Amino acid sequence: MPLLSHPDILLHKHIEQVIAAVTGIFKWHSQDLTEQKIAGWCETLAKIHDLGKGTQAFQKYISNPSKYRGNLDLKKHSRLSQLLILLLAEEAKWDPLKTLALSACALGHHTSFPTFEKLREIGGGDEARLLKHQCPIIETQGLQEETNFPVTQISLDNRPWANAKKIIDQKIRPVFDSLSLDQAVDFRLNTQFLFSTLLEADKAFLAIPDPETYLALNRKKWEPSWIDKKIGTPADGEINTIRQAARKALTEQTKAEHSNRIFNLTAPTGIGKTMLAATWAFEQRKNIDAETGVPPKIIVVLPFLSIIDQTAREYETLLRVGMASPDGSWFMTIHSLSDRQYNNYKMEEATESFFIDTWRTELVITTYDQFLLGLLSPKARHQMRFHNLCDALIIMDEVQSLPCRLWKPLESLLLGLTKLGSTRVLLMSATLPPFISKTMSLLPNHEKYFANFKRYSIHFHIQEKTKLNDFINEICKQLPEWLQKENRVLLTLNTRRSARAVRDALASSWVKEFSDVPLFFISADVTPSDRLRNINQIALGHPCIVVSTQCIEAGVDIDMDLVIRDFAPLDSLVQIAGRCNREGRKARCIVKIVDLVSENGRRFSEMIYDDMHMQVTRQLLSNIDEIQEEDILELTNKYFAALAEKKNLGDEHVERFARWQEDFPVRTLLRGEDTEKDSFLILEQDPSLKNDMLATARIEDRWKRREAWRKLAGRIAKVTVSIYANREFTPESIASEWCGQWILNEGYYDSERGLTLPQEPEGDALIL
Repeated sequence: MPLLSHPDILLHKHIEQVIAAVTGIFKWHSQDLTEQKIAGWCETLAKIHDLGKGTQAFQKYISNPSKYRGNLDLKKHSRLSQLLILLLAEEAKWDPLKTLALSACALGHHTSFPTFEKLREIGGGDEARLLKHQCPIIETQGLQEETNFPVTQISLDNRPWANAKKIIDQKIRPVFDSLSLDQAVDFRLNTQFLFSTLLEADKAFLAIPDPETYLALNRKKWEPSWIDKKIGTPADGEINTIRQAARKALTEQTKAEHSNRIFNLTAPTGIGKTMLAATWAFEQRKNIDAETGVPPKIIVVLPFLSIIDQTAREYETLLRVGMASPDGSWFMTIHSLSDRQYNNYKMEEATESFFIDTWRTELVITTYDQFLLGLLSPKARHQMRFHNLCDALIIMDEVQSLPCRLWKPLESLLLGLTKLGSTRVLLMSATLPPFISKTMSLLPNHEKYFANFKRYSIHFHIQEKTKLNDFINEICKQLPEWLQKENRVLLTLNTRRSARAVRDALASSWVKEFSDVPLFFISADVTPSDRLRNINQIALGHPCIVVSTQCIEAGVDIDMDLVIRDFAPLDSLVQIAGRCNREGRKARCIVKIVDLVSENGRRFSEMIYDDMHMQVTRQLLSNIDEIQEEDILELTNKYFAALAEKKNLGDEHVERFARWQEDFPVRTLLRGEDTEKDSFLILEQDPSLKNDMLATARIEDRWKRREAWRKLAGRIAKVTVSIYANREFTPESIASEWCGQWILNEGYYDSERGLTLPQEPEGDALIL
């Protein structure tokens, strides 16, 4: 009797669909990748990944899932698929690493990429007890007919699960353990490509009612000349002259013959790195397309949501030069605030959702969170997008924001990625940490560009601590002088509480004759919606006072006349200085660094920054009272070199990745151990959201309900603020629960001041 894979799809038909989808995925990749041995295993995996569906229990369940009343455990199939693959491999004498890769993909394709220990659990405990009941009810003849694999020839007697564990321990493990670290990383990445391809292919024909839409490949032709048209003829001026020279040098370097796959772009803030990176990507894309016929996907990775929006606008404007209205097939933004829409592209909801989840577009603009989830997270929903990182042009901006514990993992994994097809990586920053040694500079003489920028001078007032209240009194006295000069002033603090105190003091001492000069507050106490609105207003260039936390320091395109900042690690100080006199329209401006403490004498900088970063910074600045912009580069090089000597650079995380061991979640690697937080929705900023949440909660079908919540996630995030409160705080004191979310009560949020709590704990820290 024919076996079912889904209620209305026979197993052999599902296999045919998965193979067809694999063929469709491979069209997006180069022959260098799709002709590798690991890619050749994809068709085999497609045929055998669902072998566990061949039990009487699963067949009874799948014929009518809603009416199934049998043992739910008996219809499970992933572990059984692993068992049958191991036994088939033993019979056919497969290569041990092939056996490992295929059995792991089958085991994890409904959950996550398995650890090696997870694979070994097949031999005992609950897993073995379940297999003992499943093996006698396998329809081996039917499976053989559906898959064309000799299932009837394998022995299911005498505890086959124990035999499977012996195969893992005695035949696979010795070969796996003999791999060098680099070889193990390469094998893990190759297996993830196999896994990712299966994950997408397994769902493609189920999610998309029109297979032709999925299998169609209409790659876009992008021209580097579009960038010239977008930039046009820049106005005369020293800064624009430097920018033009840098772009010319970068273009020549990009066009030169070389075998490098990882590049770096070290250049001063304000030089126009977004368009320099676009120049590199467009030139590379055109060259690779001419060589291979497969233009690579471009993936732009950014650290902060505050700069995603402006970068997306830059690229959309650029694409509009070449075509009227770029839709989702041209580019998408992927992050927690993005709307789950395929940009004006008309398609069914299920297809739209699937295309978004699989990054089916030419250009992805995303965050480090999303990029690293696709690279490192074992979860199937994240790994489904991994194959997009292969054969891609990956632009990683503001890489100085990455913690030192990710330096070694990224060095190892990015080098490994470049061996998969035509992958190329560009690392960018004004303060570039040396965590990848094998890179080619796109501006080999970048020192001269730093030497030509003379926009600011950093003055260090850190010999003595300054109490926050004394600092506030001083700046309130100076406020009239600032406003008389029509200065644009930026005050950046280290914690939300200290930033709020400065903002409130300035607001209360505002001089009436300057009431038309706005005071902007940018902090995590303010909703993303209000933050982005404020940043857009600041960027207009009118006189203003801005009080912020460090969420404004990297990549935000604003131009201020005076910057005052609480002490921080050197790379953060340089980044905030990049907001000062950014366009060079004035004579050299001042960036003032102070060392602020709370009333009990505790430094605000020590509340949030790593001790080693602070120690290295203080050592480097111990004899420096002032430094000019043109002298910054040498100092930052010393800073990162000192960190590389003293910090844990993450070697243990490379080992865990390579050896298939459990590791910390990606968000922990990025930001350290999670601190318990409470999140609150400001519904007055989206009045219809409450009803839409209720309608979503009432959807009966759990899969449709889940997708509806995902579509609301961006709207929810835009009007949410989160706090890291002390133990005595209870959300019920300021909010009401609604559909699993806390809705902030009236009176606890103001668009100008942000979230205000009845009692704010001393020393609360902003956690980005």
